[in-house]
Amino acid sequence: MSPAPPRLRPLFARCWLMAEIHPITLPKWGIEMSEGTVANWHMAVGTRAEKGAELVDIETEKIVNTLDLEVGGTLRRQLAQPGDVLPVGALIAVLADAAVPDSAIDAFVAAYKPIDVSFEPKEEGGAPSASSTEIASSLPRESGDAGATSPTVGASGPWTPAFAGEAAKSDVPVAPPLDPAILSARNEAAHASPLARRLANKLGIDLSTLTGTGQKGRISQEDVEKAAASRGSASPAPAPAAEPAAQPQPTGPEPHASPIAQKFARKLGMRLHGITGTGARGRVSLADVQAAAKARGLLAVPAPVVVASPAPAAGPAARKLAGDLGVDLSTVTPTGPKGHATKQDVRDAADRAAAPTAPVPAPDTAYDLLPMTGMRRAIATALVNAKQTIPHFYLTSDVTVDALLSFREQVNARANSPRKLSVNDLLIKAAALALMDVPDVNVHWAEDGIRRFRTADISVAVAVEGGLLTPVVRGADRLDPWSIAAKAADLADRARKRTLAREEISGGSFTISNLGMFGIRQFQAIINPPQGAILAVGTTRREARETADGGVRFASVMSLTLSCDHRAVDGALGAKFLAALGRRLEDPIGLVL
Repeated sequence: MSPAPPRLRPLFARCWLMAEIHPITLPKWGIEMSEGTVANWHMAVGTRAEKGAELVDIETEKIVNTLDLEVGGTLRRQLAQPGDVLPVGALIAVLADAAVPDSAIDAFVAAYKPIDVSFEPKEEGGAPSASSTEIASSLPRESGDAGATSPTVGASGPWTPAFAGEAAKSDVPVAPPLDPAILSARNEAAHASPLARRLANKLGIDLSTLTGTGQKGRISQEDVEKAAASRGSASPAPAPAAEPAAQPQPTGPEPHASPIAQKFARKLGMRLHGITGTGARGRVSLADVQAAAKARGLLAVPAPVVVASPAPAAGPAARKLAGDLGVDLSTVTPTGPKGHATKQDVRDAADRAAAPTAPVPAPDTAYDLLPMTGMRRAIATALVNAKQTIPHFYLTSDVTVDALLSFREQVNARANSPRKLSVNDLLIKAAALALMDVPDVNVHWAEDGIRRFRTADISVAVAVEGGLLTPVVRGADRLDPWSIAAKAADLADRARKRTLAREEISGGSFTISNLGMFGIRQFQAIINPPQGAILAVGTTRREARETADGGVRFASVMSLTLSCDHRAVDGALGAKFLAALGRRLEDPIGLVL
C-alpha cells in the first residue's frame, strides 16, 4: 500500500487521535428518564480498564444502576462529582488512550455538545455537530494541511473522520437557523422569564444552549442579551438620533445597569459607557440613562413627573409588564389616572426591588436547606399529578382481626413453620384473594380503556432513606403466605439498599400502604397511577363491642381505607372489595388453603 500524500498525513494523524477519544455520557434508562444523579465512581482518573468494567453508579428516580464501559481504555477525565444532578446526554467522563495528549482531551471537553435525547422530529439536512470542527481546529496543524477537512464527532460514540471532498472555506461551520416554530417550542420548555423567551424568539436564540444566572438557574433577559452580543446576533431598534460622529467609539464592557435601563438605552441607540450609576454599587438606573440621553440630545421630551396617588388597581398593560418583570403589584406606587398603576410605575418598582436592602437580622430559629434528591423530585411530581388529575374518593371499613392475630400466633409457634409471618404478609395474601373475588378493582386506568388483570401483582409501599419505593410481589394470589413473606422481605431489603431493578418496582396492579406499625389509626393514601385503587392500613386497636346477647366485650379492630379512582372504580364496587377483604381477614384459615 502506497503511503498517503503529504497533504493528507496530518489529517490521518488527527483522525487516528480522535478515534481514541471516547465520551462517556449520562445514559437514558427508560423513556421517562430525563436526568440522573452521579452516586459513586468505581474508577479513578488515570485508571485503565477493559470493556465491561464498572465505571460509575447513576441514581435515577427510584433505583441506582451501574454504568459499565462499552470500550476499554484509560479514564482521562471525571466531569461530575458524586451528588451532581445532570440531564441525560451530559458528558460525565472521557475515556482515551494514554498516548492522547492532555490538550486534545481539554479541547474535546471544551467543545463537546450534549447529545440530543429528545423525541422531537429533527430537521432534514441538519448541520453536523459543530463541536468536532472546533476541536479539530484547536489541534496542531502542519504545513500543507489547509485542504484537509475536519472530522466529526458521533452522537454517542468515539470520533470518526468524515471527508467532504473539498476544503471548507471556514474551520467552524455555521448551523442553519432553526425553524421559528421549532425554536419557539424549544424555548417554551426552557426555564426562562417570559421577557427572555420573547427576546430569544425574536433574535433566533435557542434557550436550551444558555446557562441561566437567575434564581434556580432561570434564564433572564440579561442572559439572552449577553448571548446575542457574543454571537453577534443582537439587532437593536433604529435609533431616533445618532450620537455625534466625532466622539470615539467606546470599548470594553458596559457598566452594570438594570434591565429597564438597558432596554431604554437600546431604544435610543445609545451606549452606557460614560454613564455614572447612582444605584446600589454604581448600578445604572433608568433615571441615569434618561439624564444622559437628555445631556446628549437624544431625548427631546423630558421624563414625565409622577405624583404619588395610592390605589390598588392596575391596567392590563401594567399587569402584563409586572408579570414579565416579576414585580408584585402590591409594591407598586400607582400614579396613573384614577389611581391606576402605569407601566412606568411597574418599572420604578422593579428598580427599587433590585436595590439592596438593609440586612435582615437572623431568625431565632435556624434551618438546614436539604438538597432535593432525584427520588424526592420524582415522588413530588408523581403525587402532584396523581392528586390533581385522578378523581379520588375514599371508603373506610373497620375489620375485627382477633381471629387473624390468633391464627398468626398459632402458625408462627409451629416448629415446622418455614418462617415467621407478619400481619402485613397475611394482608397481602388476603388482598390478593379479595382482588380475585372482585376483579374489577384489580385494574389500571388507561386512555384506551380499563385494563383488568388476571393475577394480583401487589405493590407494597416501603419507606427508604429519602423517599418511598413500591416493589411488586407478583402473582400474590398464587403464592402461600410464607412465600409472600420471603418475597416481601427480600424486596424490602433490596429497596432500602437501592439495588432493585426497574421491573421490580413497576407494573403492580394494586398497592398496599401500611402505617399501622407507627401507631397510625387511619389515613388516606394517594393512588399510584395508573392503578385504580390503593389500600391504607391502620394500626390494630382494642375497642368495646356489643355481643349478640347484649353484653360487652373488647375486640381487636383494624381500619382499612380504600382510595379509589372514580373513573375506574365506583363506590359500590369499592365497598364490595372491602367486604370481601374483611371476610378473608376474619376467616384466616382460607389464606393457607
